[in-house]
Amino acid sequence: MNPAHHRPLELRSLLGHSEWIGADAPLEAVHRRFAENGRDFMAVLDGEAILGVCARRQIAMQLGARFGFALFAQSPVREHLMEKPLRLSETAPLNQVLASVAARANEVFYDDVLLEGASGGFIGFIFVHALVRLQTGLLLGSIEELEQSRLEIAEKNRVLEEDVLMAREVQLAMLPSGLPEQDPAVRWRFLSEYRPAGGVSGDFFQLIRISDQSAGVLVCDVMGHGVRSALVTAMLRAFAEDLRSTAADPGALLTRLNQCLMAVLRQAGNLLFVTAAYAVVDVAGATLSYGQAGHPTGYVRHASGGVELLPASDAVAGPALGLIPDYPFETGTRPLLPGDSVILFTDGLTEARDDAGQEWSQERLAAEVARDPEAPGRAVLSRILEAAGRFAGGRPFEDDVCLVCLETLR
Repeated sequence: MNPAHHRPLELRSLLGHSEWIGADAPLEAVHRRFAENGRDFMAVLDGEAILGVCARRQIAMQLGARFGFALFAQSPVREHLMEKPLRLSETAPLNQVLASVAARANEVFYDDVLLEGASGGFIGFIFVHALVRLQTGLLLGSIEELEQSRLEIAEKNRVLEEDVLMAREVQLAMLPSGLPEQDPAVRWRFLSEYRPAGGVSGDFFQLIRISDQSAGVLVCDVMGHGVRSALVTAMLRAFAEDLRSTAADPGALLTRLNQCLMAVLRQAGNLLFVTAAYAVVDVAGATLSYGQAGHPTGYVRHASGGVELLPASDAVAGPALGLIPDYPFETGTRPLLPGDSVILFTDGLTEARDDAGQEWSQERLAAEVARDPEAPGRAVLSRILEAAGRFAGGRPFEDDVCLVCLETLR
């Protein structure tokens, strides 16, 4: 996402309502106000200062309990505020807004978000579905060249709910397609296959062009599924774009990604993590660099035949992102010959199951990668997906599948 889009007016434009009540209003009056305005949340103000938020469900439970009306009807609402409502400033960056919503517990995920001014004054409330719509609108501005692909996806998923469908289209349109093969200056080629299992996906990959001679590919798998995971993938994409200065060093990039993720999710009470793998090919330097964060290890496919695991020693194979603050991820390196290629994937591929519940496994994947060393990368990716699909009896993959290849040209 482009930081230029993160303007305060964009958050104000998402306001769903601006209901508030004075801090000394008795609960009986608060209950009547909720019945009149039809809202689920109101701000509680002491003059112009925001004391917190009151919820219709909480007030109704207190007054509806046995002896509740007698005990609390005249009690001031200031004594019955919600615990830790989500309050955001209109100047908050959009990455922070999306991350804060994604980090909330399930039982409060769809609660209204209180928006306050730069000086702390009350502005109103934002509905969560409005934030999803905003994310969609911002991303659409950068994907005009993939509109045809978006339309094809929309046709296959017409039955999905409108907001979720739009989020899926945007995710697919964001994925890199590599450079035209006819560009004679570029000494590498990027190929990919992507099979989301549901409406929106927690799998994500990004191509980072470093030069004509070198490029990196990042593959991530966010814990869970649905809108929450989709919000995190949008956040990761923005972080990766901001960290291009570290793109040549996988360990440094993963270290900074982990720091960025931990900074925005630190307030979360729920566990949320992201597995990631990042590989860089440098044709001029004849080297491959690799870093790993709790992710399945990818492969080097040699032009001369044979397959090896990427350099993921104990030092290189770090924990998933979002678990350990300031963890120093390491970079593994090895020589790279012209025509060699790197293959990365997510576990939805190797965990495809047959009728007996047996997994396809990384061993079967390695065998497919090694078969027919003369085959071009595009054919290898297609063959891998076909083999895994046959193993699963032709059924759709149960989990998201991401499969990418970064080739060096001879």
